[in-house]
Amino acid sequence: MLALTNSAVGLYFLITLLFKGSHNIGFALLVATGIIFAIYHVVKKQPVDFIPQDKWITTSFVFYVLVFLLSLLVNGGKMSELDNPSRALLVLPLILLFIKYPPRLTVLLVCIPIGAVIAGIVALIHRFVLHYIRAFEHQMQIQAGDIAMSLGMFSFAIALYFAYKKQTKLTALCFIASLCGILASLLSTARGGWVGVPFILGMIFWVYRKQLSKKVVGIVSTVLVVLIAVAVMIPQTRITQRLQQMERDISVYVDKNNAGTSLGARFEMWKSAVLMAKEKPLLGWGAEGSNQQRKEQAKQKLVHPVVGNFTHTHNQYLDDLSKRGILGLFALFGVLFVPLGYFWKNMASQHATIKLTALLGSIHIISVMFYCLSQGFLAHNSGTIFYFLVTIIFYGTLKQQIKQA
Repeated sequence: MLALTNSAVGLYFLITLLFKGSHNIGFALLVATGIIFAIYHVVKKQPVDFIPQDKWITTSFVFYVLVFLLSLLVNGGKMSELDNPSRALLVLPLILLFIKYPPRLTVLLVCIPIGAVIAGIVALIHRFVLHYIRAFEHQMQIQAGDIAMSLGMFSFAIALYFAYKKQTKLTALCFIASLCGILASLLSTARGGWVGVPFILGMIFWVYRKQLSKKVVGIVSTVLVVLIAVAVMIPQTRITQRLQQMERDISVYVDKNNAGTSLGARFEMWKSAVLMAKEKPLLGWGAEGSNQQRKEQAKQKLVHPVVGNFTHTHNQYLDDLSKRGILGLFALFGVLFVPLGYFWKNMASQHATIKLTALLGSIHIISVMFYCLSQGFLAHNSGTIFYFLVTIIFYGTLKQQIKQA
């Protein structure tokens, strides 16, 4: 069971960006194992060794799904709207599974950097061999680019952990893996994944400020900045083009009120969501209702007509607010901040492995919070699986490290 559990955990990180739908494989294997184990546990009437934090996380995840169900009952809609949030329920048996068969930190230290390297290789093949306009073009490139950036940031934290342990070769390998993950995100041209990088890097350096010399921090920072700058300047990566396009989009929206651009459409969708929230603040309009309301707003010329073509707001917070109201936004904050609080307080630990695992969990959640600013990250299967599954994996690993310490 321990080998099966850790193989599935490792498999998820290794192949999550390998091809379209590959993220479902490790997830399905883990969920099936967790559900079977939970049923066995109940049948055998074995005691459950839950800590208070297990109950808090379980409650936040269940409440998140119940708000979707309540919105569906009140506002109407399709049962398929429960498909994505149901992932939050499917990962809950893993809390029980990981009590007895926890993920090993060594599995994460190996598989996360290799997964970042694989993501980088896939992105390079897409862009320069298959000549896609952007990497992960057929895998929902915004989602894939964000996940690749997370793999890069995880690998960077692991690199500094090995630097603290004075394991030079592993530090170098994980640093290269981090660059591969970052490169994959840059080649996807998913700009939303780049916004939180300075904050995440600053947090990682801050956590290891007492363990690493200023010389090491300076060298690593310089190399990272130089390599990213080189990648930006290479025309074939289209990074500079995307940044210039972003500047033009903002300019034409502000100066000419033109919403016919990527960013302009987002600004109008955010405006639309705020207008909807003002009319139905408590439980929102529901998924179907918000779609119809966007079209109605466009007819009344309250927003640009382009808004009627979208089914979500490209901002997770405003999307939840418009569809499920203040209650939905509160539920979203619950699944983010409840586990984040546990990770955050353990980052101050004097145990190196506890500090690293807590840092990985914090990077994961805060990164997703940044992704949600410009994308409905949890409105897609890949994002929902990535957030809830990886949160529980890091949570189970952290509990094991604390138990061992």
